[in-house]
Amino acid sequence: MTTDPKWDAALDEDVPRLARLLRETGAEEIEVGDAERTIRVRRSSALGVIAAETAAVDDAASADESLVVVTSEQVGVFVALSEPGAPALVGVGDAVDEGQTIGYVDVLGVAHDICVPEDGVIERLLVRDGEVVEYGQALAELRRGADAD
Repeated sequence: MTTDPKWDAALDEDVPRLARLLRETGAEEIEVGDAERTIRVRRSSALGVIAAETAAVDDAASADESLVVVTSEQVGVFVALSEPGAPALVGVGDAVDEGQTIGYVDVLGVAHDICVPEDGVIERLLVRDGEVVEYGQALAELRRGADAD
């Protein structure tokens, strides 16, 4: 199956924009599309909880400068496994290298890598496999490499 660059751009740009629109307007669902495809973004009943948890994680990380918060750049379903039945890609206490994939966000069947921005050790995993995540939501905390020793 070949991918359509226009569709990929719509997923990368429109889904986060629609998610922001949902938050700003309080709407429950937004659907856009054409004759061939549709993008539907639906509000999760836990959005308020997610926003509060993300803010708390961001506050904690800014208080402890050795922590880096890894966030989602997509709205979709978090996938922690490389394949069904396999162990999670990373766990708490695992050392990771800059650019290493720690999970994926599935957006309408397209997997988007979640990579760590620098070397370090996974301090906390904030979402589980199969959980719906929002744009900008904190997914993990990483203790910077120099401070992890």
